[in-house]
Amino acid sequence: MSQFEPFAIALRLSGVTVDQHALDTALKQLSVRYEPEDADNSFYAQVDVPVNNPVRAILELADRSGPALAAMLEDRRIGRAVLDIAFDYPSEGESMSARLPAHAAAAIATLGVDIEFSVYLVDVEDDEDDA
Repeated sequence: MSQFEPFAIALRLSGVTVDQHALDTALKQLSVRYEPEDADNSFYAQVDVPVNNPVRAILELADRSGPALAAMLEDRRIGRAVLDIAFDYPSEGESMSARLPAHAAAAIATLGVDIEFSVYLVDVEDDEDDA
């Protein structure tokens, strides 16, 4: 089993019905994306989570933003929240695995946030260096 080393983590929010400033203030986080969705007065927002110490960053996100996030999901100011954890698929391997510690998963899941794992078949970091 590999270490928990994602190359990116993002809190993705859909169905947001508050403006970006109110969202950022409530979550005590700055959203890096905030854009309209197809439905009227509904927005998509994204908060990037640092990956240098991903477990600690997930716990800090839950601690800092958790109460407001749970309340906003409960009263539908946010329609859906997903913590997207992205990994590179190892080019030399036939399979991969990563373990998200239970306490980190629980810290997010108890807020009503889904956890999604994205696995990329290319080395995204190497591709960014080539650009």
